Amino acid sequence: MEAETPPGGVAKLLAVVDPGGGTRLAVAGVVLLCLMATADFLTGPEFESSIFYIIPVSFFAWFVGGRAGIVAAAASGALTLAVHAAFPPRAYPRIIYWNAGAWLAVYALFALLLGQLKLLYKHEHRSSRVDLLTRVLNRRGFLESLSAEASRARRYDLPVTLAYVDIDHFKQVNDRFGHAAGDRLLTVVARSMQREVRGADVVARLGGDEFALLLPHTTSDSAARVLDKLHRSLNRTMLEHGWPATFSLGAVTFPAVPESVEEMIRAADEAMYDAKASGRDRVVLRRAAA
Repeated sequence: MEAETPPGGVAKLLAVVDPGGGTRLAVAGVVLLCLMATADFLTGPEFESSIFYIIPVSFFAWFVGGRAGIVAAAASGALTLAVHAAFPPRAYPRIIYWNAGAWLAVYALFALLLGQLKLLYKHEHRSSRVDLLTRVLNRRGFLESLSAEASRARRYDLPVTLAYVDIDHFKQVNDRFGHAAGDRLLTVVARSMQREVRGADVVARLGGDEFALLLPHTTSDSAARVLDKLHRSLNRTMLEHGWPATFSLGAVTFPAVPESVEEMIRAADEAMYDAKASGRDRVVLRRAAA
């Protein structure tokens, strides 16, 4: 019996593992599985190599997904049975089914455990980048998003607008209404910002009463319209809740994104402080030199 999966079998396995059409990771996993089966067949009964199927099973479960890990576990169990059937023991030939079933249970257990571990890892990864109060990105998550978007913009020569939003008189809200009201205000601001921008835009709370907004592929003219609309919406929301807060927005549009992300942050921060220094409750938008 041949240990290698025929081309048709590879295509079917890829279709189950990755319905989107097959990825490099899925192909690599199938190749690895075939190599393990070939090695198992060539070594024969003298060397028990069934345990090495855990390698492709773990690969699929971690890099492709839990469902892919289960499929790889089933395929590994079938290949183990096929190889053992090619060299059945003379004394107890039916024991190959018991052995294959036991190995299948081991493979499935590894796939399930790694799949759950990967889900926990993803959850922790997301949690470490999300502000617990407002449920938008925190500073760490925002800096990662900004760095990734800056690299993309430089590669395709696209403009980017970065804005900083500071809540004016936030301390007065805490003093008059209590810290619970201050927390509520921060949550409302985050939700309002998300509602007023596109799905591709990034909203983050940098800490305290300061927020950031990343507008990919946005020129200064488009940014001016978005920020003016956002400013009016935030102020209207404060009036509806009876909170004596306004907003100072400082933003910079980069027609050509600089190599330094810190330079972008510094420029937006300076624009925001200029908005506060010139009387607060306003939008200061600048256009960086190309």
